[in-house]
Order: sequence, then structure tokens, then C-alpha cells
Amino acid sequence: MRTLKIALLATVATAALSSATIAADLIIADPVINNTYGGFDWEGPYAGLFVMGHDFGLFGIGVDAGVNVLVNDGFLLGLEGDVAWLSDNSWIGQVNGRAGVLVTDGVLLYGLAGVGFDSKWDAYVPLGVGAEFAVADNLTLRAQYQFQWDFDNVAENAHVGKVGFNWHF
Repeated sequence: MRTLKIALLATVATAALSSATIAADLIIADPVINNTYGGFDWEGPYAGLFVMGHDFGLFGIGVDAGVNVLVNDGFLLGLEGDVAWLSDNSWIGQVNGRAGVLVTDGVLLYGLAGVGFDSKWDAYVPLGVGAEFAVADNLTLRAQYQFQWDFDNVAENAHVGKVGFNWHF
């Protein structure tokens, strides 16, 4: 009888201790860490379309592509190129460096400077400011002003406004 009591006690102890072991296996998920600021991921490549107005009475449509890098939580650097076809059957193209500040959730204010060429291969320097607004997970709308300083002819300096959208990959 004593052996039966010991066997029963051992069985109960084994069952009790093994259920505690199973309950101790907690699963804790790792925290999600991303490189976004304000809920929108500004880093990486993007491409888009824009319309523009030129102070010589010209209008145009163009494409742009670029890449952004967040230097810290609120400061962004980028490189962008664009080409536009104008209403007088000419074109302009430029490459710009951008530096910007993320001011609120999904709002970027930036300045730009670069070099550009027109269809006559005249060079100019675009200097400008702009604002870009996140409107969806990968989509931004932007407005930009540029002063295009012509190297050769001061009479060809231009004021240009651009409005468009970009898709961030």
C-alpha cells in the first residue's frame, strides 16, 4: 500500500510541475522599429510628374526622379533630376541638391540648388524653395518656386513655379 501511495504522489507531483513548466513559456513580440518620421517614410527613391509655369508665358509638363536620406530625425538631404517639355516645343533639364526640414507629420520644407540646361544647351543655375506634403502611404504633393539664373544672358533669368506629385518607393 505504501508503494501505491508513493506512486500516486509522484504522479500528482509530476503533473503539477510539468503544467507549470508549460505555462512559463511566454512569447513576447519584438518591438517594431522603423526609420520614419511623422508616420511617413521620406527615405529612399521617388519619381513623379509636375506642371510648371514660366514667367516668359510658357507652360510645361515634366518628370522628376530622386533619392532622399534622413541625416537625423528632422533633417533630410536629397538629389533630384528632372526634365520638362515647354509649350514652345523646347525642353529644360536640371539636377538639384535638396536640403530640408521635416516640420510636422508628413510636411517637408526644403531648399534646392543645382545646374540646368535648356534645349539650346544654355546653362543656368536653379535656386529655389519648396514644400512637400504626404497625402498617402507613398504619395506626396508638392509646390516649388525656382529662380533660374542664366550664366550667359541676364535677360533670360526666369521665375518658375512647379506643382506636382511624387511616388516614394
